[in-house]
Amino acid sequence: MSGVIRGYRPDLDGVRTVAVYLVLLFHAGVGWATGGFIGVDLFFCLSGFLVTGVLLGELDQSGRLRIGRFYARRVRRLLPAAVLVVVATCLVFTLLWSVVPRLAIIGDARSALLYYANWHFLASSGDYFAADVDKSPFLHFWSLAIEEQYYVGFPLLLLLLSRVPRRVRRPVTLGVLGTLLVASLVAQLVLAPGSTDRAYYGTDTRLYQLLAGALLTTWLAGTSRRPSPRVAHAMALFGLAGTLLLGSGLLPLDPSGRGVGATVASVLLLGGLALAEGSLLSRLLATRVPVHLGRISYGTYLWHWPVIVALGVLLDAGPGAVALLAAFVATGLAAVSYEVLEMPVRHWRRLDTRGWPVAVTGVAVSALVSGLVVAPVLSSERKPALVAAAAGAEPAAATRQVEQELRRPVPPIDFEKAVGEEEHGTEHWCGVDDPGSCTVVHGSGPHVLLVGDSQAETLVPVFERLAREHDLTLSVNVIAGCPWQEGLTNGRLAEGRTQECTDARVGWYRSALRKLDPDVVVLLDRPRDDPEEWGGEVTRRDGRSEPLGRAVYDTTRQTLRQVTRVAPAVVVQRLVMPETFDPLDCLAGADRLGQCAVSAAVDPSASDGYVSAIAARDEDVHPLSLSRVFCPTAPVCPPVSGDTVVWRDDHHYTVSWAMERRQALWDALLGTGLLGDRSHG
Repeated sequence: MSGVIRGYRPDLDGVRTVAVYLVLLFHAGVGWATGGFIGVDLFFCLSGFLVTGVLLGELDQSGRLRIGRFYARRVRRLLPAAVLVVVATCLVFTLLWSVVPRLAIIGDARSALLYYANWHFLASSGDYFAADVDKSPFLHFWSLAIEEQYYVGFPLLLLLLSRVPRRVRRPVTLGVLGTLLVASLVAQLVLAPGSTDRAYYGTDTRLYQLLAGALLTTWLAGTSRRPSPRVAHAMALFGLAGTLLLGSGLLPLDPSGRGVGATVASVLLLGGLALAEGSLLSRLLATRVPVHLGRISYGTYLWHWPVIVALGVLLDAGPGAVALLAAFVATGLAAVSYEVLEMPVRHWRRLDTRGWPVAVTGVAVSALVSGLVVAPVLSSERKPALVAAAAGAEPAAATRQVEQELRRPVPPIDFEKAVGEEEHGTEHWCGVDDPGSCTVVHGSGPHVLLVGDSQAETLVPVFERLAREHDLTLSVNVIAGCPWQEGLTNGRLAEGRTQECTDARVGWYRSALRKLDPDVVVLLDRPRDDPEEWGGEVTRRDGRSEPLGRAVYDTTRQTLRQVTRVAPAVVVQRLVMPETFDPLDCLAGADRLGQCAVSAAVDPSASDGYVSAIAARDEDVHPLSLSRVFCPTAPVCPPVSGDTVVWRDDHHYTVSWAMERRQALWDALLGTGLLGDRSHG
């Protein structure tokens, strides 16, 4: 890179070390590194800085770019270690997880291998900033996906710009790169307030960081107006200090603002080091340990997150211990991979002259592993080897028949089907402007309206079947994660879903409900009234600050008042759910059904109490318990009845089980007296 970096710069390996361990500390949950995710921002800037230098150097020397050779270098640099980590992670997690959670990460592994992980996780509404340790072990591949998507097109852009006459080539190149940078930055700033995940994962919203490095290289390569070494050294020091400060989380910034600040700091650090070769900071970063850790930093990044997820399964340890262990294990694995796999492939001279064949072969290998290895390994029904299988309890108070059932061996279960979409039910809702689209079955009998969240979603196919069997009209306003109370918001809703919930609730009872004019409204959702679990997550939609219990009570009362102005309300009480464990996951590792039994002795939720208090004053509000409907063997509930799986996770029944119990559900609805003689059959 003419005039910027002459040959190998070991201090930039030191910069890589800073970046990778900032990310590791963040992922381990270390409290003073809550901004450590900006290590990825530093990686982006450094990558754009270095790769642009290589490409510009090739253009200066030969006047052309060998695109196939460039792609082959990228493949040889990145794919071997990435494929190794993905395959090894799949194998290790067959020992740690049952088949149930493993089925959920098949798509994650494939997206990691094919470099579209950022869009995959965005579509899955993954929240990168959540503290849960049981995230997908492939989540961190999102950043590698962005980088490789960028490098598909960037060399072609430089090749196009190289056709510009030499006398105006540099200003045109700077202008094009600057324009793209500004467009990407604007997209980041515009999208971030309404969708943090979209701004964080989007390729378009992160390009400005890679382009910042590219623009810095392009500017330095063609200018003779440079600051003095002393000023450059100060720039580098200021950039490093800013990076560490932003990584510490001491500054109260949102992810978008922190990323913009990290980009500025990275440009100062990289530009200062480039202009102050041999400075004190440059020499410190170029010492033996930071350089070695920087050389293997790619592998460390690949390994660190699966290691942290695995440690979360194996150990009950604090963030500091997890960070230390993860650093040791991930660095060790990266060192071995670097020496045994990565360097031999990169230095295999026979591949140097085979640009396009190497690139195509590498991508083909990744695609073959994605298609032929990932699913068979992760969908294997072998039981976890290192984790106790049983998560449930075997309640003592059970009839002899139930006790015999609990002693029964776990029958063969199609786990893929049990977690499949057909067992989730049907989400269906309508807005204020089109209430008629909520009606899904038209009959001559009473008009029943079902409103709720994903627990109600599971019952939508059941209500549809009952409506057809009994000639009812059925309308449905069901959206996952969305409380039926108009005045409540759920902070755990994935971005984009929040607006859908608002559209399905705000003003809906006042306008759409009146137009639908149902005979009975059935309200069903998961209680979200426990301050320990939902405090700070479930809040009033109007922004008023209230204790959770008060907010739930007020909004419940207000919504029921609107509902009963139109029709009687049946409010389903807390359903019998495992809550603390996933029976399906438990069954995948258990020997007997009793190991995964669920107690039906569920304490009424606070919401149940609120509804009962309201019902005491309003004869049109009818609390309804369905405990005996879905757990006929109470007080003990086997996780499998016959060959039917009862729960698909810790707070949802399977549609198959709900369908089997539809007659009992119908009897319970008739028992309210609200359908009366108007129901058919």
